[in-house]
Amino acid sequence: MGAIAYKEWLKLRPVWLAVLGANALFCVYLFLHVRHRFQVEHAEMLFYQANRIGRLFYADLRYVPLLDGLALAAAQLAPEVIRGRFRLSMHLPIGLVPLVLIHLGIGLAALGVVLGLDLLALALTIGTYFPAAFVDSALVTALPWMLAGVAAYLGATLALLEPMTRYRLVYLALGGGVVWLCHLSGRHDAYAHALSGVLVVVALMVPAVLTSAARFRDGGL
Repeated sequence: MGAIAYKEWLKLRPVWLAVLGANALFCVYLFLHVRHRFQVEHAEMLFYQANRIGRLFYADLRYVPLLDGLALAAAQLAPEVIRGRFRLSMHLPIGLVPLVLIHLGIGLAALGVVLGLDLLALALTIGTYFPAAFVDSALVTALPWMLAGVAAYLGATLALLEPMTRYRLVYLALGGGVVWLCHLSGRHDAYAHALSGVLVVVALMVPAVLTSAARFRDGGL
């Protein structure tokens, strides 16, 4: 199992480094963007806009996790599925569930590091110019966007593994629906009391990946 995990990491590492670098550049942009707002407008006006009007100075972050999840899923599984290597891996002396969970674990861990960087950069950026309460609000607001990235990764994995067209369309709709759910509201703190429910919905996509992988192993039977 350790060898499989290491091979998976070596395969994913170049794209992960590229995604990580792109996100780091975005984090720098986000900080400079917020700093620029404070250079051209009075702090009192910006506090009013954030606290009363609900303006999100970090709204550009909203769809970044979605792109991260799609990029990592495509890099991890598209070559394996197209070239048939993943089906060969299923004949190794290891159960289907452990094999799929190793792949998902590496991919989700890589994605988690990138999303963690985004959240850390968001906290540092908002914390530099706003009181601590604004940092808490920003993180709660951004967490559903991070879950959308996870849902995009799992949804793309489902679509790539699924050998049957009708199920693939269903899974694309499922993944898109969960992503839509995570982006249903762009208002700050909109998911403050619903984060656990959204997390459960995203987590339920993992068993679906196992089912799709079983059909992929059996040639769509």
